[in-house]
Amino acid sequence: MQWPALASLVMSPVHCLFGLHIVRRGVIFIDLAVAQMAALGMAIAHAQGHDLHSATTYWYSLGFALGSALLIALSRFRLGKVPHEAIIGIMFVLASALGVVVLDRTEHGVEELRDILTGSILFVQQSDVSHTATIYGVLLAIMVVMWRATSAVTLHEDSAPVGWRRVAVDFLFYGLLAFVVASSVKIAGVLVVFTWLVMPPVCAFLWLDSMRRAVWVAIPLSLVGTLAGLWISFKWDWPSGPAIVVVLGALVTLFYLAKLFVPRSKELA
Repeated sequence: MQWPALASLVMSPVHCLFGLHIVRRGVIFIDLAVAQMAALGMAIAHAQGHDLHSATTYWYSLGFALGSALLIALSRFRLGKVPHEAIIGIMFVLASALGVVVLDRTEHGVEELRDILTGSILFVQQSDVSHTATIYGVLLAIMVVMWRATSAVTLHEDSAPVGWRRVAVDFLFYGLLAFVVASSVKIAGVLVVFTWLVMPPVCAFLWLDSMRRAVWVAIPLSLVGTLAGLWISFKWDWPSGPAIVVVLGALVTLFYLAKLFVPRSKELA
């Protein structure tokens, strides 16, 4: 369990930072869309004979994820009454359908589709953790540097960039998200990536309005929930990905139930 636990400690906090912005912006489909586009790249690479964990597959996955980030950043114009979330949702559905079509033509398509969805975090090695930590360290540094500009957009502040500057900031944010997702989908799977991005931030924002305070709630919850899921997977022989999803889903449920029964005067700000 050493390397899976370390991989989780490296990956889940970075996902939370991106997830706080995603949940606050209300574009929940975006992480699924980017993750599914990365998975589509993996599927196409596998259909061409490349191993799912090869360097070539990674570059396919990253290319498709970056392409989806660019489309998302550019597709906010001239939508009329159509919400941007609808366009992102369409992208997710199309990527999912194309992934099934591509893998259906391979010899072990069903098994490969399951691996892409649920991941194989229990089988990560030291080299995987070292490589992932290096990538995530660089991405985290960039995310910290651009935190103020990204937060201004997320919180609709007067200082937020507009026009093409807004597109540039969005593409940089979504492009970094694409790098994160492409690096994590092959290890953790689409379901866990979505869970890391959304569930801990949802727990935090059920009680908090401040982005900065929410960071200190979401990241510890992500770490605790992920390690608990890995322990359940090891102890009860559950698939690792679904175990992590179930544990963090249970935390969301508990936080919401507590919210229902706590008087408004005692809610955090």
